[in-house]
Amino acid sequence: MRFLIVGAGAVGGYFGGRLSLKGEDVTFLVRPNRCKRLKEQGLHIQSKHGDIHTPVKVISTEDPAAEPYDVIILAVKAYHFSQAAQDIKRFVGDSTVILPLLNGYGHFLKLQQEFGKNRVLGGLCFIETTLDHDGTIIQTSGLHDVVFGEWDGSASARTDAILEHMSRAGFNVKLSGSIQRDVWHKYIFISSMSGITALMNAPIGPILANEHGRSVYRRLIAEIVRTAKLLDAPVKEDVAEITFKIAESLDFNMKSSMQRDIEKGLSIEADQLQGALISAIVENGGDLSEFPVLQTVYGRLKIYEQTSVLSRA
Repeated sequence: MRFLIVGAGAVGGYFGGRLSLKGEDVTFLVRPNRCKRLKEQGLHIQSKHGDIHTPVKVISTEDPAAEPYDVIILAVKAYHFSQAAQDIKRFVGDSTVILPLLNGYGHFLKLQQEFGKNRVLGGLCFIETTLDHDGTIIQTSGLHDVVFGEWDGSASARTDAILEHMSRAGFNVKLSGSIQRDVWHKYIFISSMSGITALMNAPIGPILANEHGRSVYRRLIAEIVRTAKLLDAPVKEDVAEITFKIAESLDFNMKSSMQRDIEKGLSIEADQLQGALISAIVENGGDLSEFPVLQTVYGRLKIYEQTSVLSRA
């Protein structure tokens, strides 16, 4: 089975690197600068689950070569999604399946419209990773999980085959029969956790240890869950409590990737996460005044974007 990993950053580089080390046929599709560095220096991962330094197969997004792959794993930041969707077109063959590991929800519908529903699996991941200044992938918590499945929840030979190839690669992988629900639960978790850690500029532990931080976090989760239900998302009735308990189980010092990106002055997924929720509320006739914490989080993120752009200018 031939895998094309789109992006060799904190997510794609980690999972693709472990698949490659296992002996799977893995190629990374990356931007020219990243391509050059990987060809010269290989892929470096520092992880609680074991460090990796290995040569990998890479091709540049500017390389005109085109051939089909069995599985294309999209592992870019959500704000790079549109370009990535264009980049993979020349690698999609008759039997290619696309497995997105992006944050959010809307990209699944866009991929289905572009490539057909049958080509697109549902997928998500849980991992705390970041890129160091030299391109090394730093993985800092016990989480390194991939969950995927057919969008309609059915069983299939192709997902069984993908599971077999991804198993025993040094990370946790699970085949889901309710992937749409899982995607929405992850969306609720990541949009609330990234929002609260960015808003309070602190890891999850200190926020939960403070009664006021804990209260605001619960209110943010509740507002996001109300948004999901406004959209008739297939979520469990107790998803708010599930989300909060997951946060409580995390390492005290765990940060969201959004918070880490803010600390580095990088671009963030505000429009694709919290902004998409704000837009959905408006488009479905909701009253934004009933979502004050979500609005506060989104306002903080947009002000960061404005000021960070000005500081880089």
